[in-house]
Amino acid sequence: MLSSKTLVLACLLSLQTLAQSSRSKTCNIEPAKGKEDSSAAILTAFKSCSSNAVIVFKEGADYNVLTPLVFPKLNNVEIRVGGNLHLPKDIPAVQKVVAAGGGKIHWFKLTGTNVDWIGSSKPENGWINSYGQQWYDANPAGKGGLPNRPKLLHFAASKSTLQHFKAKKPIGWVVSLVGDDITVSNAIIDAESSSYSKFPFNTDGFAINGERITITKSKIMNGDDAVTIHDGTKNFIFKDSTIGYETHGMSIGSLGKDSSKSEQVSNLLFDNITMLGGLYASRFKSWAGGKGLVKNVTWSNIHITNVTFPAFVTQIYQDQSVAKGPKPASGQSVELRDFTWSNFSGTINSKNPGDGSCISKPCWYDQDLPPLKHNEAVIIQCASEKVCSNFVVKGFKLKTDAGAATSAVCANLGKSANPKLGFKCANGPFIAE
Repeated sequence: MLSSKTLVLACLLSLQTLAQSSRSKTCNIEPAKGKEDSSAAILTAFKSCSSNAVIVFKEGADYNVLTPLVFPKLNNVEIRVGGNLHLPKDIPAVQKVVAAGGGKIHWFKLTGTNVDWIGSSKPENGWINSYGQQWYDANPAGKGGLPNRPKLLHFAASKSTLQHFKAKKPIGWVVSLVGDDITVSNAIIDAESSSYSKFPFNTDGFAINGERITITKSKIMNGDDAVTIHDGTKNFIFKDSTIGYETHGMSIGSLGKDSSKSEQVSNLLFDNITMLGGLYASRFKSWAGGKGLVKNVTWSNIHITNVTFPAFVTQIYQDQSVAKGPKPASGQSVELRDFTWSNFSGTINSKNPGDGSCISKPCWYDQDLPPLKHNEAVIIQCASEKVCSNFVVKGFKLKTDAGAATSAVCANLGKSANPKLGFKCANGPFIAE
């Protein structure tokens, strides 16, 4: 006899299948002829097929999306992206559009419910090409990228999927996921620059804000956070994926910038992730004086190659671009509870630590830290002993790229609040306990 939970799940799956089978209308978008702008044709198709429909970008065809697109709200729509979408190559023209939008523009803005973005499984098809390399090449000296760079995709669609989403050389921030019950699978983000000196600033992979969001079997090679967790996120999973290049890894925050607001995040799992280079593997960042609670967070089975900071926590973050004020005397900060780092293996980048985002002396990522040996397996700086509890660090099998032993930087992890911490909280050699 079936349990009540099984029956409910079966009913939900049946309803979803029924909804998808009702996509009775199809809109085929004609490919671009030469350099013509496809934006109007794309928008017309989305308006005509905004509900119970299928929208098709022809397999292998090219589409020039020369203006930002805000799609109508979609309901029960499948978007088949078999073709390749091309953003403008004219940097000043794009900057003008972004500036007119107040400096914050997504080139694609999509909202709705039960939306399935299905890209091509063929390696050469299904890409959004932003031609970001020329933007990386034009980085002004001593600054973090050109002004007025567009974000790529705002995907605010609950009960939806992104399958085989592909972004080639994004100009900046790639995907914002907003909503509940979203699954991303087999995504590829390629923001690798042709030169180490031409850094792909702010090429964040996925910004997360919602509940029950999962990313799996994906590859993110970029120059900022592969995944960023924002306020209000609950029950998030990132697993079975590869990240790297100059990535800033799997990050939470920053949180607590507005000290009058309490921010809440819970139930996060990052599991079975391979890292091929990067600045951070796991990172938490909150502002000095912030408020809120982050609980039940696990990074497990993380396999790293030449990563500078494997496990990193700071609760004393301040904006490096402005003069620093005094840190709150009370040690007030976002509370962290039930954090676990389990089974980290691989090598720490000690020979050439850091990355190309360093545009100041000291580098932004070395500020507020003691002098580093760049063999640190763990850096945890809690604002006070009362705001960090039930931390666990176990199964660390790390060494430097020169084969040397590792060390730790640790402050304010009290033994009574962290009885199963797993290592000696002190600045010095990493000693498992």
